[in-house]
Amino acid sequence: MMAIKLLISITMTLFLAACTAPEQRASSSTESPEGPIKDPGGYYYYTESRLLRRHGQLDEATDLLKEAVVKDEGSMFLKNELVRLYLHQKDYNAALDVALDIVEMHPEDVSSLVILGGIYSALNQPTDAIQLYEKALALDPKSENVHFLLGSEYVKNKQPDEAAKLYQNLIQTNPSSFAGHFYLGTLNASLKHYDQAEASLMKAIELKPEYERTFFELINVYEATGKYKKVIQTYKDILDSNPENLRAAVGLGRSYLKLGKTEEAERTFEELKLRSKANPHIIKQIALIYLDEKRYEEASTTFELLLKNDVDNPELLYFLGMAFEGLNDTDKAIASFERIPETSSYHRSAVVHLGFLYNEAGETEKAIRVMKEAVDQASNDPELYLFLGALYEEMESYDEALDSLKNGLEVKPDSARLRFRLGVVYDKTGNKDACVEEMKAVIELDPRNAQALNYLGYTYAELGTKLDEAEGLIKRAMQHQPNDGYITDSLGWVYYKKGLYLEAIKFLEEATKLAPDDPTIIEHLGDAYVKANNPEKGLKHYRKALKIKGDDTGTEVLEQKIQSVKKQLGEDA
Repeated sequence: MMAIKLLISITMTLFLAACTAPEQRASSSTESPEGPIKDPGGYYYYTESRLLRRHGQLDEATDLLKEAVVKDEGSMFLKNELVRLYLHQKDYNAALDVALDIVEMHPEDVSSLVILGGIYSALNQPTDAIQLYEKALALDPKSENVHFLLGSEYVKNKQPDEAAKLYQNLIQTNPSSFAGHFYLGTLNASLKHYDQAEASLMKAIELKPEYERTFFELINVYEATGKYKKVIQTYKDILDSNPENLRAAVGLGRSYLKLGKTEEAERTFEELKLRSKANPHIIKQIALIYLDEKRYEEASTTFELLLKNDVDNPELLYFLGMAFEGLNDTDKAIASFERIPETSSYHRSAVVHLGFLYNEAGETEKAIRVMKEAVDQASNDPELYLFLGALYEEMESYDEALDSLKNGLEVKPDSARLRFRLGVVYDKTGNKDACVEEMKAVIELDPRNAQALNYLGYTYAELGTKLDEAEGLIKRAMQHQPNDGYITDSLGWVYYKKGLYLEAIKFLEEATKLAPDDPTIIEHLGDAYVKANNPEKGLKHYRKALKIKGDDTGTEVLEQKIQSVKKQLGEDA
């Protein structure tokens, strides 16, 4: 039963499990229908109700069970059965009325308190649920299940400290409580208190080494902290006790890849493939790991292997297309995506890939036609308007891009992604005012949108206006997306515009470390050095930026800056 308890969560599944778990029923009133049902008429209606329920006639079964309760109002068993039936039908309010009646009849019955607390939780009334679970715990302080339910409700109600105290109390009461250590470990992991989580989960493993879920929870902690050697060892520990655990074997191979141990990974995966010939799901997982790790050659080979036995599987064709795309094999990628039928859930995503692949292949008209056909087939899908707009934007067909994005906003006016893209296109057309308004709208919809915060701040900096506001916006962006070279560049550029050149240099130097190959950032750093009376360093960075740009258009201004600094330094023009 412990494994079952650990798997339940604060959802309706939990409440149904709580209702049916033998240890949670009232000891005297639910053992058999003969004892708790005193009225013969009540027993008859109950029996008929059970027969109807078995045949799926839930409404009729409910009506008969209600009649049984009327016949035998004092039967806690019948009322519990009625609650279970209401919960099965997801009629939580009706279940609540009956559960309240049960608790009024038996205010100290732990099972009834737990069921009522679960219903309150399902109805999103955490305060009431917590009160009931606390009362149940006071009546049965050793119940690990009530500890779990109450702790989960504390977490749901944003009271993690209360949950931690609860689990610690369970451990103090019973130091060998596996559940206490496990719950405390998973709680600390969710709070990112990884050292405490590791200690608790290790203790849980010591107490119950056969429970594999604890090992996987510990692996999650190690992965979150980048301890891949420990991840590998933990997977090996699982496999030592259970060599047939395919999930652990797949995870071990993936971890080898992350550590760059290619030979070990390939050996692990090859062994898995041999063991899993009759299990294509496992082989697909291996292929997806290769794809995720950008090992496109291995991914494509594995997906092709799977397609031999399932030639028209749209999911496999889609991922094979992505693998070929990663290999820059445009023709094979297009061929894979084109085979995905319109009826497949992968068709829309495949069309998006096709549009951009056709465009890369120089088949611009075909790219537009395919994307427009997709929009016509699913005119209520705002994402397709976004992708069509992005395609027009890439082709510098800005009027068409604006039209597509605006059409998407008619479908979904509160789409932050569409509004952000619309703002970018307005910027490219020189309509700065419209760009600013769209970025403001994005931030209103999504205050944590780092890209919009940065874009608006940088736009103000470029315009030389609202520089204090620009600084605040970009600093907010950095909070949500630290160590981003472009956002760091924006902050440096604001300081440049403010005339704080030494401060600008500090952030622009950092930006060039984070994005070392971006010529605009390097040019900005050159500008700051020139203004800070260090033309030699300015010239050095201008030349570096020009070298990266190569034959790209838009180098005239940079070349003029170089000539100006050379003249200042007395070099030959």
